[in-house]
Order: sequence, then structure tokens, then C-alpha cells
Amino acid sequence: MSDYFIYVLIAIIVIVGVWFIFAKVLKNKKPKEVTLKDIPIDLEALIHALGGIDNIKESQSQGSKVRFFVENDDLVKVNVLKELGASGVIQATGKVTVILGKFSEEISRIVNAKK
Repeated sequence: MSDYFIYVLIAIIVIVGVWFIFAKVLKNKKPKEVTLKDIPIDLEALIHALGGIDNIKESQSQGSKVRFFVENDDLVKVNVLKELGASGVIQATGKVTVILGKFSEEISRIVNAKK
């Protein structure tokens, strides 16, 4: 009985200790702030390929994609978007969906801030 009590006591101490360490580490860990230098795509060239900032109504990110709502579809240069590093481009009337990878949310946020 005393051996069982010691093992349970040690297990409880270890669990509480591990929980305390992870709670402190995770509480103090903040997500890395993404800057323009971290984004591997030239945003000015991206905006230009979409017809300029005045042609972009709004952008929305979803996973690795950014959906740009545009005024004039004729100003969008799909081949330039692909040359800039887009994995794929889907163009429909009034919107262009560009697969840009893990920085899609930041790209959308920055483009919307420039409006």
C-alpha cells in the first residue's frame, strides 16, 4: 500500500510540474510579428499585376489563398501573378483568387491597409 501511495504521489507531482512549466512557457510565447521583409512576394508588383491599388476593391484571405475583388478584370495580368510566385490563379468576373501560401493573411491585411 505504501509503494502505491508513493507512485501516485510522484505521478501527481510530475503532472503538476509539467503543467506548470507548459503553462508558463505557452503564456509568455507571443506569435511572431510578420514584416514586409518576411513576405517572399513583391507586394508592389502584386498590386500592379492586379491593375493597381485603385482597381482593388477589397481582399480576403482564406487559408493559403487571397481573393481580390477588382473593378476591372481587363487590368489583371494573370501571367505576371504566376511569375511573382502564385501557385495558382483563378479569375472570375469581379474577383481574382490567388494561391500565395502561408503569408496570405498578412498579404490581404497589408493590401487592405493600403486602400
